[in-house]
Formats: sequence, C-alpha cells, structure tokens
Amino acid sequence: MEAKEITFSYDEKTAQLTNVSCEIEQGKVTTIIGPNGSGKSTLLGVLSKSYLPQGGQILLDGKTLNQYKPKELAKKLAVVHQQNDAPVDMTVEKLTSFGRLAHRRFLTPQHDEDDAAIDWALACTNLTEKREKTITQLSGGERQRVWIAMALAQKTPILFLDEPTTYLDMYFQFEILELVKSLNERHGLTIVMVLHDVNQAIRYSDRLIVMKAGEIILEGTPEEMLTAEMFKAVYGVDVLIKEDEEMGLFVVPKGI
Repeated sequence: MEAKEITFSYDEKTAQLTNVSCEIEQGKVTTIIGPNGSGKSTLLGVLSKSYLPQGGQILLDGKTLNQYKPKELAKKLAVVHQQNDAPVDMTVEKLTSFGRLAHRRFLTPQHDEDDAAIDWALACTNLTEKREKTITQLSGGERQRVWIAMALAQKTPILFLDEPTTYLDMYFQFEILELVKSLNERHGLTIVMVLHDVNQAIRYSDRLIVMKAGEIILEGTPEEMLTAEMFKAVYGVDVLIKEDEEMGLFVVPKGI
C-alpha cells in the first residue's frame, strides 16, 4: 500500500493532512506515532477509506482505493476503531461472525468456510471458551480482543488498529500488543496501528511513521530514526535513549 501526496481536512478552514506520502510494507508492523492532534488517526482513517482525501491517491495492490467496491475492499483490509459499541446482549461469537459479511450475500446463512474463519479468529484471540459470553460479561481487554476477532474473521491480509491499547491497564495493553505480534509473526498479517506510547511502538514495530501537525516528519525503522533531536523537535521533550539486552531500545524522558 502506498499513499501519494494526500491532503485531507474535516472542514474548509483547517487541513488535517498536508501532502502526506508513505509506504506500508507487506508483512511488517507499521506504527504511526506523534503528538496529540498530529493527524495519526486521520491518516489511518484515510488509508482505510474511512475518510476520502481531497487530494492525492492511495494505491493498494496497484489500484486506487476508489476503484474498490466496499465488499472487495473489505476482503483486502480490516479496521478496528478506537471506540466500538455493540448491543449488551450480543455474544462474542455473534459479534465475531459479522466479520464474515463481506464474504456472504445478504441474508444468506453461514457456510462451513464462515464457521472455520470464526473459529480461527476466536482461537487467535484466545476467546474460544468465551464464545457464548455476552460483551458485558467481559473485561476491557477481552472486549478489545472481540473487536479484533471480528476483524480477523474477515480474513484480510491487512489489519488496521486505531489506538488498540487506549483505556486498558498495563496488563491488557501488553496482552493486546503480544496478540498483534503473534498475528504478524505467526499468520503473516500486515499491521498498521496508531499508538501513543513511544516505547510500545519501538518494541512492537518493524517500521515507524512519525507525524507532527498533519505531516510525516520521518519514516523508517526505530533504530534508524530515534534520536534525542527527533524527540525534541517532534514532542518538545528532552530524552535519553537507552538500550538493554532484554528490552532493546527504549526512551526515558528527562524534561522539557
């Protein structure tokens, strides 16, 4: 996937993205980072066709996103949004099954292929034993995994995650990010996500896209681009960049 000179604004006064270009590498985990209001979630929304840009184009497998019909695109990429809602009596299995709508005609029953995809998605997210539970019976981390399971049931090669660890405590943040790592390494998914926590982004990403004020400042591997100068320029914070045998690279803020 490649974005070329994307421009996007929610209204006529303020541009959210200005001439943004980037490349999403197949089989990699790419994380978009940057300060609040830098355009991270907006870029993710444009890449997933949740928003239509005013300028530029996005190519997926050689075709622009506009050339894809909705069901056709839903077989190429799946999205887990930051905030999600479901009826209180909805079961885990039922919600996961909605991921199969792109593969079925309206009002047609599920086939064996659909059942297999749902079972696989529940197994990947460690929810098989919770399949009959309702959403309200789950913890915050389990609820997030259900939305990921629904996306996985689409059986797409690309998965978009908009701040998947938001509102979760440390344990469930780690659980979700380990799931992301497993989906990439074991199942070959190309994953694009937005994260606020820079150290989480460093640990769980092959590539980073650094944004500020609606523009991409840097793009590359964590090792290539993480410098004290970058953090000062983008975040306005002085940092120490450390490296540990077990943890790898990590950042410690010093002050402003």
